[in-house]
Amino acid sequence: MNTYITINYVILGVLFAFLLAEAMSAMAFLYDKKSLPNVKKYLDPIWAVVGTFAVFFVVNTEVLYPSIMPNIDYLYVFPILLATLLFIARNMLLVFSEYIWKNSKFSQLLLARVYSLVSFVIVIILLGVFLSIITGLGANASLNSFSFSAFVSNYYSIGFIAGILLIAFGLMFAFYRIKKLKVLSPISTILGLLIFVFSMHGLGLYVNYITYILAAAVAAISVMYLITGKSRREAILVTAFLSVLSINLLNYGKVFGTRSLSSFINNSAVNSAGLIVTIIGGILLTLMLVFFLYMYKRPELETDYQKDYKDEQNPFSNIGIANLYIMPKNNKENGKEHKKRKNRVR
Repeated sequence: MNTYITINYVILGVLFAFLLAEAMSAMAFLYDKKSLPNVKKYLDPIWAVVGTFAVFFVVNTEVLYPSIMPNIDYLYVFPILLATLLFIARNMLLVFSEYIWKNSKFSQLLLARVYSLVSFVIVIILLGVFLSIITGLGANASLNSFSFSAFVSNYYSIGFIAGILLIAFGLMFAFYRIKKLKVLSPISTILGLLIFVFSMHGLGLYVNYITYILAAAVAAISVMYLITGKSRREAILVTAFLSVLSINLLNYGKVFGTRSLSSFINNSAVNSAGLIVTIIGGILLTLMLVFFLYMYKRPELETDYQKDYKDEQNPFSNIGIANLYIMPKNNKENGKEHKKRKNRVR
């Protein structure tokens, strides 16, 4: 195995693990509005890390496979530009929901749900591009044009994406410990896994016992959450990372269906410098990842978002129990005093 290609696969695995976390956040906002404070607590540390890993992967790919970039531009320039614009919109919505919503006509929940829809489109676009690059589905033989109709008319490609979204929906319950109809967690996860593995076979992607072991581990997470009500968020992220990495390693060097990724690799001296920069950048991003995992392990204290959300839902939440009794009494007394003063004036 080529060291450069393997490192690039590792970076891609981390990126898609974080994208899975964002997909689960988006689903949680749409599924259960009560999950907003809890999801915001975990989403805010991750959103900048996702963007950083995305840029890191793109730069690393450009250095590693410069000769493949013209083909990528010809084939996927529109979906990549669309995903980039939506990514900017996603960042704006997160900032608005964090700072601006308090003094605007838009509620935090509304902004979070618009963010959810934007995130859904981004995830679907990236999954489609990823699948097309590996299988060559939708790309013509000369790799200079992409047929969207050819891509969507293949029901295995639709099943691949739909299976991942069903898995994300099922894991969402365990990741954010959502109790609303949590029986849907194993149902959605197992159904998504069956569709996903079936679609991989149909697309000609190589699978083996490792694929089935990881699928069983993912299913076990949802089943255990249904039975015990407990889950390990780190286990979900690690399993997602290993799943993406295994797909790439099992189909090692496969690109555009029949071509070898090694034929596009940069063999110049730039690779050595690129490897050094990748290692340094990887260490820094790993430290960010460790910090992110640390954020998950913090005590479940009430955050500012939870307090603000409660205030928005109940504007009288800041009034103490004693004041509920004192204020009416004071109003009556003030009214009597006001009446007496009026009588005295008269």
